[in-house]
Amino acid sequence: MLPVILVEFDLGYGWAGGILTSFLLTIAAFSLIFGHFSDRFSRYSIMSLGFILASVGFFLSGFSHTVSTLVVTLLLAAIGVSTYHPSMYATVDENAQEKRGKIYGFFEFWGVVGILGVFFIFGSLLQMVDWRGIFFLTAIPGIWLAFLFIRKPFPTQTHSRSSDRTESTKTTSGFSLKIFSLFFIGLSLRILSITAIVNFAPTYLVREFHLPIAIANYGTGFIFLGGMIFTLTFGILSDRYNQVIILLFLSGMIAPIIFLLAISHQLLLVYILLFLLGGFWLGFSPVQNIYVSTLTSSIGKGMGFGFLMGFMTLTNAFGPGLFGVLADFTNLRTAILWYTMPALLGWLLLLIMARLMKKPNMNS
Repeated sequence: MLPVILVEFDLGYGWAGGILTSFLLTIAAFSLIFGHFSDRFSRYSIMSLGFILASVGFFLSGFSHTVSTLVVTLLLAAIGVSTYHPSMYATVDENAQEKRGKIYGFFEFWGVVGILGVFFIFGSLLQMVDWRGIFFLTAIPGIWLAFLFIRKPFPTQTHSRSSDRTESTKTTSGFSLKIFSLFFIGLSLRILSITAIVNFAPTYLVREFHLPIAIANYGTGFIFLGGMIFTLTFGILSDRYNQVIILLFLSGMIAPIIFLLAISHQLLLVYILLFLLGGFWLGFSPVQNIYVSTLTSSIGKGMGFGFLMGFMTLTNAFGPGLFGVLADFTNLRTAILWYTMPALLGWLLLLIMARLMKKPNMNS
């Protein structure tokens, strides 16, 4: 919907990126808060509250006639969005006693199925209703899900936090603060490049390839189609093969793909690259979550995944804004080209982390 909103409010790329940045900053801050709460209160109740806030925010966004009201209502929705991932990732991890990669792969797979469905359904709906109607429709499922989550019984999490600490003494003794820092900074730089490209992909297809908005949304659906396939595949593979190699391979492919996106003028090749970008982006999630669970288990799983979402989203929040400003001063293709750099740097940090983990004194 971003291209339509830009036209209606007569906004430049910088404004568009600023809206996305504000949305992500809000998610980052509240992910840390709700991640902390999710280790102390019912995670299902927290997620139920989040669905209500998100639905109310999106519903009110549909009534916005000024940029300021649009931003305020979207930030309310962002608070609701921030409740989900710390609570749900912790819940999934606690129920994954074995084959965690496969379980995370299935979890991410169905999440991407939902996102892919949204792109194709809303791409069609944009031909029948305006962007305000899309916001109204987006608000409906959250109310239903809030009702389902609030009714679901949830066990106490005292035992799970105790087991977290016990597990941490077995799994994290070999990891230093340096490895911890390299891991999270590397992830953040990687995501900094990816989500800026993903958020601007519809605008890129509309402005550079002159596609209708609905068709452009179908095009970005290829991102999540790739993610759907790769997430399940690499989730299963991460239980069978060296997880460090998988982590480095999936991270290392991002920069070349973004570079090719910037220089390609063939629409078919762009579709293929978007498919691969989504695959290497989201296929990374299962092995990433396994590492997060291991490295942060001593502080509680909810807090650990809240830290992940907060840290990554905080870093990434500036990505769309910086990308928009850069595109205003140059052009979309040049901005995409520059965004290969964070992806490359993130991969180098993960490579350094992997080399440090191999040193004997790191496992002593």
